[in-house]
Amino acid sequence: MGRKRLAKNRAFPANLYQNPAGYFYYKNPVTKKQKGLGRDKTHAFTEARAANEKLAAMKPSSLADWVAGKTEYTLAEWLPVYRELWLDKVGPAPSTVVASDMYLRRLTEADIGQRRLSEVSTLMIAQYLEAYKVERGAPSARQMRSKLGDVFRWAETQGLIEAGRNPVTATRAHKVVVARERMSLEQFLAVREHAPVWLRNAMNLAIVTGQRREDILSMKFVDWRDERLHVAQGKSGGKTRLAIAGTVRLTKVGLSLADVVKQCRDSIASPYLVHHTQHKGSAKPGHRVERGGFERAFNEARDKAGIVAQKDRTPFTFHEIRSLSERLYRDEFGAEFAQSILGHKSAKTTERYDDLRGNWKVVEVA
Repeated sequence: MGRKRLAKNRAFPANLYQNPAGYFYYKNPVTKKQKGLGRDKTHAFTEARAANEKLAAMKPSSLADWVAGKTEYTLAEWLPVYRELWLDKVGPAPSTVVASDMYLRRLTEADIGQRRLSEVSTLMIAQYLEAYKVERGAPSARQMRSKLGDVFRWAETQGLIEAGRNPVTATRAHKVVVARERMSLEQFLAVREHAPVWLRNAMNLAIVTGQRREDILSMKFVDWRDERLHVAQGKSGGKTRLAIAGTVRLTKVGLSLADVVKQCRDSIASPYLVHHTQHKGSAKPGHRVERGGFERAFNEARDKAGIVAQKDRTPFTFHEIRSLSERLYRDEFGAEFAQSILGHKSAKTTERYDDLRGNWKVVEVA
């Protein structure tokens, strides 16, 4: 085992070190030879991670070892096995897989990844998470803790660590203070007044349907059938499927879903409800609005409305319309309806009782 890391260096890729003069060097764990990498941190991290990936590729397959009955793993050896088991059991959305892979890659590269699962202690986890927070921030450290907890829970189920001895459980989750302001109905209306036509349509769809930005931008006119708007939520990989009735209406906004869909129809041929209405850069009338331009347009409308965040806060984004929609629906129709239209599930209760087996969950006012 290599020498113990300094606290400030615990988030370094495995086998990368820095001497008192600030010079980075990589130590080959097999040959024990060292190679200087200069003083550029980004370059040193990139080189060390590439070297670690090469070392990992030289090792026997961890998954094959597990199938053969292997019971002693380092954390890095266990991670690819965990990933296969997790993918098979959970079936996560592609975006979730990408995020998970990033955390697993970080763990593989870290010093803690070279420890045997049975050796990893709560103190080691806590020290690693603290260093990770310094490097990546509290929100990322909180997500890393969640992923680590799941990694060791799976190790428990496979008998690789003693049941009830998950070293992550006793660690403290880093507190995340959300600095982004909430949006009020008055602010929503003010921003909408300064928005171009296509953005007004997007804002109206968001407030009436309660859906996420990516789902709003993906909505097509073919999704409107039988007087309902059919939404296969992207975050769930299309597993959450809503058929929202056109009669659903927010009184305080003065719009029904049918009204909003009608407003999206114009003389421009486009498959998308939210589409460009004039030439904008490389985009032509009828083209889908992409995320970057969408965010810029919303921020410009917000600024034109004269809305400024309070001290130590950040301005609200388009995503806050989803929260506003939930609050308005909860006030008008109750919490159960608000949860239903947003597509939320609570402790998988909805998933158990509303197993639609590929069908659409109808959302309408009783």
